[in-house]
Amino acid sequence: MATTRRRRDFTLAEASELLAYNPETGVFRWRIETHGAGGKILPGDVAGTPKDGYVQIKLFGAVYRAQHLAWLFMTGEWPDPTSDVEHKDRGRAHNAWLNLRPATRSQNNMNAGLRSNNRSGHAGVSWRADTSKWHARIKVRGRTILLGNFDDIADAIAARRAAEITHFGDFAAKQR
Repeated sequence: MATTRRRRDFTLAEASELLAYNPETGVFRWRIETHGAGGKILPGDVAGTPKDGYVQIKLFGAVYRAQHLAWLFMTGEWPDPTSDVEHKDRGRAHNAWLNLRPATRSQNNMNAGLRSNNRSGHAGVSWRADTSKWHARIKVRGRTILLGNFDDIADAIAARRAAEITHFGDFAAKQR
């Protein structure tokens, strides 16, 4: 491959000499013969390796997430470094163009799955033993907003869902 460069210091034209992107499937394929950790890589071989559910591809001495490269291939520009490229369906390896969209970190976090320590089954809803009520809250731009304490879990879930739609619109998680 080519010499090592600073991160994101290459153009779509240069990347297109090495990779081909299928926007319908989200799969990148090598255009060149090269060598990887597993041995020889031939033109047409699928590019990238999984890490934490994401597909990562090494180019010019640096590792890039496939969704960022997809953005480059489809728009001709790198995504804004202050925002994220989010997977609408939460499938980290699903890099089809229609599944990707720009998002703030807060918007991207709204589309995350439930945390492993969640016991209510709903984000932002928890049982408060000190009040014997369901507690609903949401975090917006780094600030936690209390939505209320409720006798019924369904009311707490409804309050949280309404706040998600109000604050995050299309980025509110469809289902968790």
